[in-house]
Amino acid sequence: MNIVDRFLEYADAFEKTYEDDDWSRIEPFFTENSSYQFGDQIAAGRAATLEMLRNSVNGLDRQMDSRTGEFGAPTSDGNTVHMDWKVTYTKSGCPDLVISGHETAVFNGDRIERLRDEMAADAEAAMGAWMAAHGSKLVG
Repeated sequence: MNIVDRFLEYADAFEKTYEDDDWSRIEPFFTENSSYQFGDQIAAGRAATLEMLRNSVNGLDRQMDSRTGEFGAPTSDGNTVHMDWKVTYTKSGCPDLVISGHETAVFNGDRIERLRDEMAADAEAAMGAWMAAHGSKLVG
């Protein structure tokens, strides 16, 4: 299996995990010493990586009424997979929040060793403005 196919398996497992909160499902996709970076936040080690992913989902995605993702076709370069993404969140009484960015997954064999999400500059500004105006409507 090539790393793009493995990445797509991970993405599918992540969506199932989002639905049922079973984070053990995605553990086998990461090396023991994996890292995850989103913006300035970095998690080091598989347990910390999974915790940061879970906290991200709980901190935003689960606070919204719905979440719809659009994902570009992943591409690979050596041991690295790249994919553009766009997510639209809805919350009753608020305008939709639309953010986009780029995900990079560096593989060691068939496992992700480094995962990084970067929001597009305009998405960071849109999220900041949305949070300033409507963030008080989120639970936590």
